[in-house]
Amino acid sequence: MEVSAGPRHLRAALRQGEEETILLTRRGKPVAAVVPLKGVDAETLALSTSRKFLAILRRSYRELEAGRAISLAEMRRRVK
Repeated sequence: MEVSAGPRHLRAALRQGEEETILLTRRGKPVAAVVPLKGVDAETLALSTSRKFLAILRRSYRELEAGRAISLAEMRRRVK
């Protein structure tokens, strides 16, 4: 939806955004998204938008793919 569409269209998009993600654009380029939050708590929302947390996840996935991960049992053994 183009941002300049006006308040009436924005209200309709917000209603629609309760069920599906709506992409807002300015001159054809994405600038924001209206995302449904049913069942999402504040902590989950904060983590899913945290650059630092997402970087930690990416690093963890790379380590897992490279075989540098340990099992849960091994982690528990090391922590005791």
